[in-house]
Amino acid sequence: MSRPVFACLGDSITSDQVTGIGTVVARKLDAQLLGNFACGYATCSDWHAGEANFSPISLTVPDNTNTADNVLSNQVRRLLKAITPKGQPVTWRHPLCGETSLTGETGSGLGPAPDIIYIAISTNDGNQPYNLPVDDTDAVLRLPYTMLTRNSMASALRWAIETLQSACPYAQLFVATPLQTWTDLPWMSYETMLVKRNIIVKVCRALGVKVIDSFYESGFSRLIAKDHGEVHPDDGWKENIASFVAARIKASVTL
Repeated sequence: MSRPVFACLGDSITSDQVTGIGTVVARKLDAQLLGNFACGYATCSDWHAGEANFSPISLTVPDNTNTADNVLSNQVRRLLKAITPKGQPVTWRHPLCGETSLTGETGSGLGPAPDIIYIAISTNDGNQPYNLPVDDTDAVLRLPYTMLTRNSMASALRWAIETLQSACPYAQLFVATPLQTWTDLPWMSYETMLVKRNIIVKVCRALGVKVIDSFYESGFSRLIAKDHGEVHPDDGWKENIASFVAARIKASVTL
């Protein structure tokens, strides 16, 4: 059997800019890494003021910076560009809403569509007034795809999942809940991270996507986080968490 093609999206926990767990998961799966599209400081939701979304569409990989372009939706767009044959328009067709494209963008042809896509994001949501985590999941799930604003975690995650399902219909998606942390930062408190965890679970269950519940099941509790990285797991726990994620994927994936 050929090696599965793996792609991952997320924030500093996953990105090679910081902790790099996504790439370690690919190694533990013996998978071909299409790309680690995660970026440090990334948020799940786009940035917005009221109803006005001001996260620009960007296919340029941002630095480890807290900026409006550093969002999950742009990671999805970079993945789509990577799997679109070189020179061809970047398009995808939503089964219910028709074709969408990245206007003026053509593919880079870096590789085939992934067999496995792993998303682990939300740690940073709430670090600005523009991306506060509000649980509007029930309302978001009633909207058509074309009306998803990505102004909330539920809207952004649903957009990301349905876009990837449309563009990569044979890929198996896994979405992780956030790790627990040990920090005084209010957007990373136990209570706020639990809100984020619950949003992710509800969206994924509605869309038929497998959840890897890192918040409760990875072993990286607040107690462990206190002495092993606080937010970013130290080297030993990076390996532990990557092993946990890889085991969950292996137990569920069918190729």
